[in-house]
Amino acid sequence: MDAPCPDVILIRGAPGTGKTETARALARHFRHGVWIEVDTVRAMVVSVDWTSQQEHISMLSLATELVAGFLRRGLRPVMVVDTFSGNKVDRFLEELRAARPDADVRSFAIVAAPDVLRARVENRRDDQFRDHVVCQKLNADVLRHLRPDDCLIDNSALTPEQTAEAILLQCPPNRSPESSVGC
Repeated sequence: MDAPCPDVILIRGAPGTGKTETARALARHFRHGVWIEVDTVRAMVVSVDWTSQQEHISMLSLATELVAGFLRRGLRPVMVVDTFSGNKVDRFLEELRAARPDADVRSFAIVAAPDVLRARVENRRDDQFRDHVVCQKLNADVLRHLRPDDCLIDNSALTPEQTAEAILLQCPPNRSPESSVGC
């Protein structure tokens, strides 16, 4: 039997791990879903400071409010895509629990092998983040800050569509209230 579709799907990982392309592939499966890229929310700030951790945290708080608003309107799942470096995912989830204590949240931590990540980052467009040293640190950071309820996906040998399929195995688009699945 299929697992119920969660209210919120977090997709986190370093730049270059394929979070955005995975979310794009995943979005095709959820007709009433929402896709929030925290970087897009940050880019809405005219004077965005991409190096400011405090600004990033502030935009994550705003993303939490957006998630709660979409859930109130019956849109599910809300997919949230961000690096969530360090303990930012914990803070985000605390705020989300305060706003929506009933929300079913599934978190997916995506990593790639160092050589694969480097190749992906070096092949990114010029307008994308391309510092492979920072990406490697953030990739290792995901493993250091792995939470007990995170589903870890090493997508080194996977396409974004295959990574989305791995997520769908844990939370398929058709709801079935009498079953659940863990990662």
